Amino acid sequence: MSSLMIDFCGTKLNRTEGNLLLAAREPKRETTRLIVDRLWSVSDATADGYETHLPSGRVQIIFSLSGIPLREHDPGDPQGAPRRGPLHLFQGPTTLPRRIWRKPQVLACGASLQPGGAGALFGPINGTTDRAIDLARFWGVDAARLREELRHLKTHEARLQRLETEIEQRIGDVSAARVLARAMERLRAGLAIRDVCRELELSPHMFRKLFVRNVGMTPKHYLKIERFRTAITRLTPVVSLSVLAFDADYSDQSHMTREVKHFASMTPAHLRTRIRPYAGHVWDPRR
Repeated sequence: MSSLMIDFCGTKLNRTEGNLLLAAREPKRETTRLIVDRLWSVSDATADGYETHLPSGRVQIIFSLSGIPLREHDPGDPQGAPRRGPLHLFQGPTTLPRRIWRKPQVLACGASLQPGGAGALFGPINGTTDRAIDLARFWGVDAARLREELRHLKTHEARLQRLETEIEQRIGDVSAARVLARAMERLRAGLAIRDVCRELELSPHMFRKLFVRNVGMTPKHYLKIERFRTAITRLTPVVSLSVLAFDADYSDQSHMTREVKHFASMTPAHLRTRIRPYAGHVWDPRR
C-alpha cells in the first residue's frame, strides 16, 4: 500500500487559491534541516477526485487531520475502488507513480524528509521503498497522540511548528545523514559515484550499503529519479523536448522519453499537457 504525498521538495510555498490554503517551509534549526526538507500543511474544503503522484525517491510522514483515511488505488487496477489506509503513515521513498484519492487533503499535514535523513528518525529504511506503513509501527501510540494534537491546532503555522518540535525530539544519530548530505551535494554537482566514494574515504561497497540503509535504494537508482524530477520540473507546454533532454543530462530526447515513461507511465509530450499544480502532481479529472 502507498498513499498521499504532497511533493513540495525544494520549494518554499504559501498559496491561497479559492478554497485551497497551503503552507510549506524549511525547518528552522540547522540539525533538523539535515533530516527534513519541507514541512507542509494543506486545507482544501473542495478536495475531491484523484491525482497521480510521480516518484520522488523521498520518505514522507503524513497525517490526515480530517479523519478521512488515506487511500490509494491498487497499481494493478487503477480504476478500481481505492484501498483504505491509516490516518497517519510513513511513506517510503517512491519509485513508481501512484493514483490517490484527494479527499484527505480537506485537512492534512506532514513532512518530506531529506534523502538520507530518515535513518536518524526511523533507523534503516531499506525494504520500505514504494510502501506506506502505519506510522504507529514506528512511533506506537505517539502517532495517534500527535495527530490529535495537530488536528486541534487552529493555523497551518501552528501545525508546522508542532510537527517540527516532535521531529526534533526524535532525531537520533545524524552521522550518516551528514555524510549523505555531503555526498548528495557532490553528486548533484556532477561528480561520479566513484569520485564521491574517494572523497568520502569510503569503498564503493560501504557507500552503497550506507546509501541503501538511509535512502532506501541504490545511488544509481536514486540519481535516475533525481534526473527525472529535474526534467518534469522544467517541463512546460512550450519547452523544446530536445533542449530539455540536454539540460537534464539525458543522452538524447529518446533516452529522456524512455525514462519519463518509465517513472510517470506517460511520455513527456503527454505529461506536459496535463494539469500539474506542482511538478510531482498530475490531476485526474475522472471520478
